[in-house]
Amino acid sequence: MKTYFIADLHLDDSRPHITQLFIEFLDSIKLKADELYILGDLFEYWIGDDVLELQPEACPNTVKLMQTVVTQLKTLADSGVKIFLGHGNRDFLIGDQFIQAAGASLLDETTVIDLYGTPTLIMHGDTLCTDDVEYQKLRIILRNPQWQADFLSQSIQDRIKEADSLRKISQKQTKDKQADSLDVNQQQVEKTMREFNVNQLIHGHTHRPATHEFLLDDMPAKRIVLGDWYQQSSCLIINSESI
Repeated sequence: MKTYFIADLHLDDSRPHITQLFIEFLDSIKLKADELYILGDLFEYWIGDDVLELQPEACPNTVKLMQTVVTQLKTLADSGVKIFLGHGNRDFLIGDQFIQAAGASLLDETTVIDLYGTPTLIMHGDTLCTDDVEYQKLRIILRNPQWQADFLSQSIQDRIKEADSLRKISQKQTKDKQADSLDVNQQQVEKTMREFNVNQLIHGHTHRPATHEFLLDDMPAKRIVLGDWYQQSSCLIINSESI
């Protein structure tokens, strides 16, 4: 049995080779994986579950990609692999219709799982980046139910335009920020791990794949950061014997 973790694929029609790589990845783990955890930002943006109801011939390329990915996830789920998906900072509008169509289960924002005997906290990771004050303010706005309702009331094309605009703003702000402010805050990491009484944390968001070992209240602790899929595939594989 193996458990796979991925995050930050940012699937988008401007990078079709990455979408194809993801489809090949899903096919390759059918006979290897017991569970697949997708810890946020599967898509560059998700504009609402109602895109799944559109006929393919009437869809923009972005929507066709979304529909294709959902179909491929359902194929994996039907093969017996359990799929768990969490919201990222780009695809937080994924809802029940998507989850049902993909044959997946939706994770809470923070979830503790028993990973081969080790209690492990899994999350996207954006809430750990408390030094990025501008993003944390924006996050509050985007997670507001009224903002989401107003956004979803727009046409598909208008939603795509607004999502593209928000993405460009985010990219510009990221370039202007100090690199350290985009990473997690260690004090926030330790506070969160204490809150959930764990010594192992897996997250994405920062696009800085690494394993960080440290002491948490004089006990060995570990924080594993997942890699992104902008230029290549990246996954974490864990079984009862190794990481």
